Amino acid sequence: MLGFRLHRLAPLALFAATAALGQQLSIDPPKPSALDTVRLRYTHVGCTNPDSVQVSQEANRIQVVVDRGGVTPDCGTVAGFYEEFTLGRLPAGEYDASLVVNPPPGNAMPSALVGPVHLSVSPAAATGTLHPHDDFSDLWWNPREPGWSLAVTQLREKLFMMWATYDDPGTPAWLVIPGGSWSRDEQGLLRFGGKVYRTQGTPWQQAFDPAATHLTPVGTASFTPLDASHGIFRYTVDGISGSKMVERFRF
Repeated sequence: MLGFRLHRLAPLALFAATAALGQQLSIDPPKPSALDTVRLRYTHVGCTNPDSVQVSQEANRIQVVVDRGGVTPDCGTVAGFYEEFTLGRLPAGEYDASLVVNPPPGNAMPSALVGPVHLSVSPAAATGTLHPHDDFSDLWWNPREPGWSLAVTQLREKLFMMWATYDDPGTPAWLVIPGGSWSRDEQGLLRFGGKVYRTQGTPWQQAFDPAATHLTPVGTASFTPLDASHGIFRYTVDGISGSKMVERFRF
């Protein structure tokens, strides 16, 4: 009899947990247009396995399936921690998105259904909105190229970027992009671009001399967000052009 009761209560417990988890899903940006890359934001405690993500769509129903990650110290324990799953650009219309979180492989726990959440995608204006939907303030880098970084500070729609890198002899160099403007590239992606300056100032061992401070224009650079945590940094400095994939630095 007890086994029968537990069997009957298990689906109810899962349903209750699912209902509680429903508020942990949100859409970024909250009011997307057909030119925006839409992401499903999952606020929770713990981490998922990024290699297990699968996104499928049937009519106007979108489903993301992911495995919960293993137990890792400090994984998702910071208040407000979230993970994002890219849904891509969607034609104008009404959609419902849900998330299925499977247990780690080999674990017999049931899967959890989170959501759905509803989203409305508006038609893109002729030029598309040029307003960023995320705050990109952070330290960005490429984990496959340790040793340099891109520090981004954002105030509303303006970015200040500082590229800590190395000159040709291998000496540390600080290049700054103190301002610029947003535009859209040929694919419709938002991009922030501005002029690059090489800085020079008073050595730290000496008293500050304002006459020693110089900003020399050396080129241009741009930052193209691919989602809230990944982007492309393109540059032309001293006549040399290049690009780097960047992502937020995780402590």
